[in-house]
Amino acid sequence: MVKSSDGGDGDGDGALGQAPSDAPAGGEIRRIVLGNYSIAAWYASPYPEEYKLGGELYICQRCLKYMRHRQTLDGHRCEDPFPRGRLVYEDTAVALYEVDGKEHTLYCQNMCLLSKLFLDQKTIFYDIGGFLFYILLAKQAWGPGAQAAPPPRRGEGAPIEYTFVGYFSKEKASVEGNNLACILVLPPFRGQSYGQLLIELSYELTKLEGTTGGPEQPLSSQGFHSYRSYWRRAIAQALLGTLPAAERYLQSTRGCGKHRAQPDKDGAERRIFSLSRLARLTGIRTEDVMFTLEDLGLLESWCGRHTVCIADESIRQVVADRRIALGMRMDPDGLLVESSDMSGDLSDSSADTADSGASTSGDDDSD
Repeated sequence: MVKSSDGGDGDGDGALGQAPSDAPAGGEIRRIVLGNYSIAAWYASPYPEEYKLGGELYICQRCLKYMRHRQTLDGHRCEDPFPRGRLVYEDTAVALYEVDGKEHTLYCQNMCLLSKLFLDQKTIFYDIGGFLFYILLAKQAWGPGAQAAPPPRRGEGAPIEYTFVGYFSKEKASVEGNNLACILVLPPFRGQSYGQLLIELSYELTKLEGTTGGPEQPLSSQGFHSYRSYWRRAIAQALLGTLPAAERYLQSTRGCGKHRAQPDKDGAERRIFSLSRLARLTGIRTEDVMFTLEDLGLLESWCGRHTVCIADESIRQVVADRRIALGMRMDPDGLLVESSDMSGDLSDSSADTADSGASTSGDDDSD
């Protein structure tokens, strides 16, 4: 059964854009069929002109090859590996695979052409070897007893069927220190916090690299709201010591002068953090940390330096007043890659490097 999807909704996936009021002009792709979904296109994408004649494309969700006719898709026997790439995250609902644009060029080009149908400000390049793509797949168990329990992790229980949900990309070596270049969640999957999950994972991978980063600028207004929501939550959790890295940091610095405490007027102790330490704890670059602290009214000056010097109870009050939802969408135990240097010293030196870019694409397909 093919499900129809004509637009998105305003949820935590605001970084992903919003359906426009007008459909693409005549002579452009107006609808795609991908897996079990028929999805209305939002914007024009530079597919080859001959593929735009019917206004509809049929796309294989294993290899993302595009075709003009339903019978072509029905006869398409895809032998490409699926999922492809390196598994970097998995929980009972989704899996995230890292795909190198240099090794899987055509697949990534096809993905970029697909994403342009739903992203107004996306720039498409054809040389994508400098990018990594992180593919988000929803899992659905099938076979006897598949409906009796949540989908298992890979290698456990019933076989798993994967559905392409979206992705984010990043430059392998970003001069500007960006950790995300492009992000997409397809319209049928909006409203399920997949966008927030991708943002969380982009920062978790950044922290594993022992550096800091952020999204490519400028952000759309919706993208800004999504990232501000994440920054508020991550920084509040770090200040309260609820992030795993923060807990390790507080334990390692207790009593050694790096992490100071001073009494408040009412006798309560206040912890003091430098901006660079908060950046390293969260993976968020220093300028975004400073913006968020100012936004929350938590930034102070101490000994001529910007610091966070505040009691836990005051932070909890800010969390309540701003209705900041603590907790993460991702399962921390689901990360399947290890840190290269997270065991190193979380010192004041903030290395503001990560990954960035603009996405890329282009391909040639035949029926």
